[in-house]
Amino acid sequence: MNIALEDRREWGRSRRADVPRSALAEVVSSDTRFDPVSLLESQARSRIPELVAIRYGRMLASPFAFFRGAALIMAADLAGEMNTGLTA
Repeated sequence: MNIALEDRREWGRSRRADVPRSALAEVVSSDTRFDPVSLLESQARSRIPELVAIRYGRMLASPFAFFRGAALIMAADLAGEMNTGLTA
C-alpha cells in the first residue's frame, strides 16, 4: 500500500489528539519504573563478561554516550506509556 506523503503527515498530526508531544515529556513515576541499574545488570549477563567493563567505561564518557549505551532503559520507560500507533 502506497499512501501519499501528505496523507501520512495528516494521519500523524491527527494522532496528537490522543498522544500530545508534551505527554512524552512527563517523568515516569519511580514506584512503577524499572530500576535502571537492574536493567543494565540483566543485560550484562548476556554479554561477554570481559567487554562489560569497557562498555560501562565508554558510557561514562558523556551523557550522550550513556544514553546511547542505555537504550534498554529508554525502551523500558516508553514501553508502558501512551502509543501513537506510528511505526518508525
